[in-house]
Formats: sequence, C-alpha cells, structure tokens
Amino acid sequence: MGWLGKWFDSWFDDGAWPKDPELNPFRDAVWQLSSSGEITGWVTTSVTPMRSLPFFWFKLESMWSQVHWADGKHEDIEEDYSPWVSVKELLDGHFATFDSRFDRDGTFEAARVNGPERDRLWAHLEHGRAPSRPNDAS
Repeated sequence: MGWLGKWFDSWFDDGAWPKDPELNPFRDAVWQLSSSGEITGWVTTSVTPMRSLPFFWFKLESMWSQVHWADGKHEDIEEDYSPWVSVKELLDGHFATFDSRFDRDGTFEAARVNGPERDRLWAHLEHGRAPSRPNDAS
C-alpha cells in the first residue's frame, strides 16, 4: 500500500482521535434549563471529531448542543469549538440561547441531569432531530 496509503489510513482513523478531557461532561449529556425555578427545557450535548486548519491537519473535537423546550419544540443543533463558549456557560450553571418561540435571546439556569432521568430524557429528546418552530404542530 505504501506510505501514501498508510497516511490516508491514519488520516481517517477515528480511533486515533485525541479526547479532550474538558469535554467529558458533554458526551451524550442532558442539561436542564430553568428560569425562576420553573423548568423551561433541556439542552442535549454530544462531542464529535473535527479537523482544523491549516489544511484540516489538526485533529480536535467539537461539542454540539441542541435546545429542547418544555412545550416540545426543538431548536437547531449548534456547534461549539474552542474557546468553548457553551461549555463554559454550562459549567458555570447557565446557558444563553436564542429562543425562537419568543423571537429573542434568553439566559437560563442550567444543571446537568444524571442517572436514569438522563437516560430517559436522552431517548425522549432525540438529540440531533430536526428543529421545530412555534407554529409547527408537534
């Protein structure tokens, strides 16, 4: 196969991808959003490999988040990568996002969900599903 074939094999080898320990709390995670003590929704997060410039040489990870409102609506999935704006917010206990239901930005209290409740919500919320809008019937 030669050196070029070996290079391409290593280029696409996901097993050799470095894992960023700072992102461990966000691997298939659920975060509860609330405002004034009332649950307003959840943020689901996942971590995927990505390549960075120059020439997509560097192997990195990115974090994807999706907001799921308590009324059943879902926002677009969004990517976060270094310097990790969403990561810092969630670790600090809050999350700022655009709320398409009211056509405005909002900041919510955020708390990580663990155990069986996390498992139930992860399955129910379907991280990565197509977004819905306020006038959608769901």
